[in-house]
Amino acid sequence: MKKVIIILLAILLLTSCHVRKTKPTVDADADPLVYIERLKNYEVRKKNPNATTDDKKFDEFLDRFFVESFEDSYLHMHFNMTDYHKMGIEKPPVDLGEVEYALDKESFDYFNGVLDELAGFDFDKLSYRQQIDYENIEYSCLETLADLCYYRFKFIMSSGTNAPEDIITEFTDFTFYDKETVDDYITLLKDVTRYLNDVLTYTEKQAKDGYPMIDDWIDYTQEFCNRFTTESENNELILSFDKRLAELDFLSDSEREEYSKENRRIVLDEILPLYRKIPEEVEKYRGKAKSEDYVLCKLDKNYAELKYILSASSNLSIDEQFAVVEDAFSMLQAEAVSVYYDTDLTAQLEAITESREGIFGLSPKDMLEHLRNNTRAFFKDLGDVDYTVDYINADTASEGAVAYYWHAPVDNLDQNIIRVNPNSNREGYSIYATLAHEGFPGHLYQNIYFYKTNPHLYRTALGYIGYSEGWAVYTTYYALQSLDLNEYVSACLFYLDNYYFFEYALVDMAVNYYGWSTNDLYKYFKDNSILSYSKAYLESIRNWVIQIPGVYCSYGTGASMMFMLRDKAIKALGNKFDFPEFHELLIKNGPLPFSQLEAIVDQYIADNQ
Repeated sequence: MKKVIIILLAILLLTSCHVRKTKPTVDADADPLVYIERLKNYEVRKKNPNATTDDKKFDEFLDRFFVESFEDSYLHMHFNMTDYHKMGIEKPPVDLGEVEYALDKESFDYFNGVLDELAGFDFDKLSYRQQIDYENIEYSCLETLADLCYYRFKFIMSSGTNAPEDIITEFTDFTFYDKETVDDYITLLKDVTRYLNDVLTYTEKQAKDGYPMIDDWIDYTQEFCNRFTTESENNELILSFDKRLAELDFLSDSEREEYSKENRRIVLDEILPLYRKIPEEVEKYRGKAKSEDYVLCKLDKNYAELKYILSASSNLSIDEQFAVVEDAFSMLQAEAVSVYYDTDLTAQLEAITESREGIFGLSPKDMLEHLRNNTRAFFKDLGDVDYTVDYINADTASEGAVAYYWHAPVDNLDQNIIRVNPNSNREGYSIYATLAHEGFPGHLYQNIYFYKTNPHLYRTALGYIGYSEGWAVYTTYYALQSLDLNEYVSACLFYLDNYYFFEYALVDMAVNYYGWSTNDLYKYFKDNSILSYSKAYLESIRNWVIQIPGVYCSYGTGASMMFMLRDKAIKALGNKFDFPEFHELLIKNGPLPFSQLEAIVDQYIADNQ
């Protein structure tokens, strides 16, 4: 296969209320409806938790799947393992990957082959762990195959997935393990011109096919490129590289000097001129399309449905997903508003939101340590794990992202990195909540806890964004509950910091799947919310979710599914419900589609009633 397909690594793909009749949206030999229907009708099989004997041939199949995924992409390999030699991986070509505006037939055939091979195993004869693995791969392949068919709607120069911006992040977060990886970095840097020129060609072919960039994407791309090229000699790629070189004890002074000189030459002579050219190249699409043209249901209704299945990691119908988010949003609003009916609680809330002292005055590292040590009433102890906290370069960091987490490689669980954005206007409790999302008990905690269960390493090749982001948002609720505050004040803090995930998820589905206008949104929130909304505010959200459909559903719908599973277990178990035990249940089998996770919760309830 030409490139590793990690489900929803690039989730910001535009799609579709009626199909354009003038041109097909899929290739003749790739019918996405086959895979979409299988996803919608996917039924989780009954498993035997007491089955502990592994099928040797099935694990050999998983071994091969793992190796093939890492041998397919250098960047995937580098960011997910520190020593490919010890892992038995054959090093893939050192490049940034392929960009082609066409159905990736090689990957399409590969994943169909995986499904065929899976079907050859007797599910009932597998161990419990293998049965989970079987369904995990099967569901992931169906997602991938359906998504591959809609390559025409993959916009890689958008406000969400933006190739020029993503490339810089990959280079500034690139880790050097030995001299070979420094050489690889230089090789990749030399490939930037080829890769981004291919991106420009892709964008041009896409425009000729009837899907040009909209002005908002043009503006976003130009603004980033202009920020990035403001500095030449002090450019981020030069400064960050030299800083990391100075820390490498396996290089001599003369080697550092040579690497620094070569890096500087490539940046100044090749990369900066290219990034100065990109704004001119994308300007030719200005005025060719409007945001309204890319409302998903106007592109392709079936792909609109697929978008939310993928984004939420759930095969519930969109009506059902919408209802789940409605329930969670209503609960959170009710908890938040209750604070304002109590004068003492309101005063406490105001004091907390304005506080820059105590816990909220700590450094990011100290905040993370506080979270790590003070959330154990809700989450089991992770045990020993190391991590670093660093800042994103202020010159190129946008104001949008507050922080992000680079997960640990499979062969070094201590290499966890959290980047904090110095340009973010968030501080105090909001930074605390963000670090909970990225670190403890969010992404870092979930990722390392699962790895410590010794899963098969093929799991590193798959991901479910709705599960992962849903967990991170959901657990922030309990991170704030761990503070020495009234529980409703903590709930209100969660709402104030995370409400938009749920609100935007509702608007996203309403606009991109149901085709609602701003007036429709206004009427809905007027009738269904305890808060008031202006049409101007709703119009701004509407425009944003058209640009990046599905993104907020990964967070809002994913977290709503977590709350739904929690409430289901609490209602069934009553006083027998145990938070640390339940939260361990949600993560010990790793990222899963919610249909499979709900089956695990249902079995847990049946075993403990």
